[in-house]
Amino acid sequence: MQARSRETFNRLLDAAEGLLEEKGLDAATVPAIAERAGVSVGVVYRRFPDKDNLLRAVYRRFFERTRQSNFAGIATIAQSKLPLSKLVPAIVGGAIMGNRTKRNLLRALILYSRTHRDPSFRKAAFEMNNDVLRAISGVLLKRVDEISHPEPEVAIEFALVTLSAVIYTMVIEDPLYTITNPNALEAELTRIVVSYLGIDSEEPGEAMDVRSRRLAGVILTDKSRR
Repeated sequence: MQARSRETFNRLLDAAEGLLEEKGLDAATVPAIAERAGVSVGVVYRRFPDKDNLLRAVYRRFFERTRQSNFAGIATIAQSKLPLSKLVPAIVGGAIMGNRTKRNLLRALILYSRTHRDPSFRKAAFEMNNDVLRAISGVLLKRVDEISHPEPEVAIEFALVTLSAVIYTMVIEDPLYTITNPNALEAELTRIVVSYLGIDSEEPGEAMDVRSRRLAGVILTDKSRR
């Protein structure tokens, strides 16, 4: 019975997630979720008291999975012996790639959390999405000898906040620039971070291999107010 209950639970979350990704937040109604999951509306309400609780579960599951993947990528970077001139492009490129790949779903989930009426949920969402930024900051601080900015700790924090703000705009607004010239977005954001931190970038074109760029969504920051 427990296995069947868990299967139904995951099927409902999968159905809601699919609707959010394909059609946006407004399309994820209880009847639509039930139809996609192949169950009755009554089954949905037996598992969740309302749609909000279902979407909370979708949100938490998605970002917990993303966080685990992100930390695996950060561990790879932390163990690397490559210079920051090659690690920073991997961080920037991986973040852009991850957020662009899941852009529709991310946009729906961010809009959901940003407009949520429960301040405790907004705070939890905010903290969840900043854990990874703190982890990246810690990795960069261990390579402070490669950063010539006079205040590296402040500079790292500011660079990551700036990077996350640009990518956040890409996810929410999807400005024309990111559509017409996506490669330039990665190149210019990398140039901004490398230059601002004062990292020697004699070989800016060489970065980590694709396998190591496992930072899907890593710079995503929920802008919900606490």
